[in-house]
Amino acid sequence: MRLVSSALNVAFFTIVSRLTGFLRDILMAQYIGTSKVMDALVIAIKIPSFLRRIFAEGAFNSSFVPIYSSIYIHQKSEAKEFIKDVFSLMTGILLLLIAIFEIFMPFIVTIMVPGAGQDVFLLAVSFSRITFPFILLISLTALFSGVLNTHDRFCAAASSQIAGNLFIVFIMKMVDPLIITNGSVVAVAIMGSGVVQLLWVLVPCYFMGIRPSIRKPRKNQAMQSFAKRMIPAAVGSGVLQINLFIDTIIASLLPMGTISYLYYADRLYHLPISITGTALGTVLLPMLSRQWRENNVEGAMHNQNRAIEFAMLITLPAMLGLIYLAYPLVMVIFERGAFDHASSIATAQTLAGFATGLPAYILIKIFNTSFFARQDTITPIKVALLGMLVNVVLNFILIYKLKHLGIALATSIASWFNAIVLVYLLKKRQFIHFDLALWRFLAKIIVPCIITFLVLFLVKSQVAPYLQSDDGIHIRAMALGVLVGSGLFAYVLSAWYSGLLRFKEYIAT
Repeated sequence: MRLVSSALNVAFFTIVSRLTGFLRDILMAQYIGTSKVMDALVIAIKIPSFLRRIFAEGAFNSSFVPIYSSIYIHQKSEAKEFIKDVFSLMTGILLLLIAIFEIFMPFIVTIMVPGAGQDVFLLAVSFSRITFPFILLISLTALFSGVLNTHDRFCAAASSQIAGNLFIVFIMKMVDPLIITNGSVVAVAIMGSGVVQLLWVLVPCYFMGIRPSIRKPRKNQAMQSFAKRMIPAAVGSGVLQINLFIDTIIASLLPMGTISYLYYADRLYHLPISITGTALGTVLLPMLSRQWRENNVEGAMHNQNRAIEFAMLITLPAMLGLIYLAYPLVMVIFERGAFDHASSIATAQTLAGFATGLPAYILIKIFNTSFFARQDTITPIKVALLGMLVNVVLNFILIYKLKHLGIALATSIASWFNAIVLVYLLKKRQFIHFDLALWRFLAKIIVPCIITFLVLFLVKSQVAPYLQSDDGIHIRAMALGVLVGSGLFAYVLSAWYSGLLRFKEYIAT
């Protein structure tokens, strides 16, 4: 099946990207830990990342890809002109935004982390001024990645983050560790990684004959359509980012290190989200857009169901593993140097809380894509607003007793609420139909998950002494590898025996 095989190609590069990202985070944990410098760096990373998810990623792709693919089918030369218009518009808006943020960065950081101490505040302002131009570079990377994805060159776009992560790792390994502890080098490396990622996707586009330049954007039907889609999609993404802002604001009111706990936990639970959500979103949007445009209702419904199957195939065992193995994962991956035992326990608790919502995070991406492909960007905004209110209320209820775990659980519960409302509306409008094959799949997958948990339970009791070994990181890493590998082997074998893994479909073109 083309959907799954293409998604797996993207997923492969996403996995490699996340692994290189983990290498970067391991170095940050070793040299910086969960200190005030790390809290400040997380803030400096989050500020452009919030806007990145508004101007780039989902909002941009849901607006740009359907229009570009439609123009390209009928008039290739006009499609290139459309790229130039979007490139010029994005560059102009983002340059203005960068100037505003650079001037008012102290005020912005104050709003974002009102509970931060003076030391964290000053560091966060300094680091954020270095990293913020990253938003322009990564947004343009999203533009050219969207072009490559439309031409089914998924791998070139998906591998750009690998290059960016390796650049940061290279800089951190070349610099004296004592210098890294002050954080400035990491901030500069993050900025430089944006340049690397942009060049990574710009060069293939250049050889395809796509060479945009700055000019005054034209006011034509394509640009008007792009603006009509982009504005509500960006607002919708902005609502989701407000949720993250709220989490960060609340975390700043809790003891020092809480922001860092959220960051490291986020890095771990986002691995399956990136593998599944990014891969499916990248492949599913242009596919559904074409099918709805061609009135191929049966094909669109089929692909939606298979996307849900593929998402559950990955996320259900991942949720199980992240909850049950949260502490050994955090301890082995991060606990060394400045990242101590207390940091491991707090981060593991946060990771387990986030993991409870893992399937919901992916379902939201799939359901939102179903609306976007139908050119409906308003409904996901309304649902996201409701989800934001649920998240805020739950945060204030749960943090008093559960602290950082309460923040994670509030995010998970709000995500499940969001997913349930979205699927209800899709069903009501007859935009989705769960076929018999999907129901059978969901019934069958329970057994492999139970078998996997039993294997993890048994193996964990055997390797526990090695996970706590003082003989070196390699012993703990090998024990974790045996534990995770045993669970993965048990799941793959039982899923294959149950008929859930259909390898011929995954390699089909």
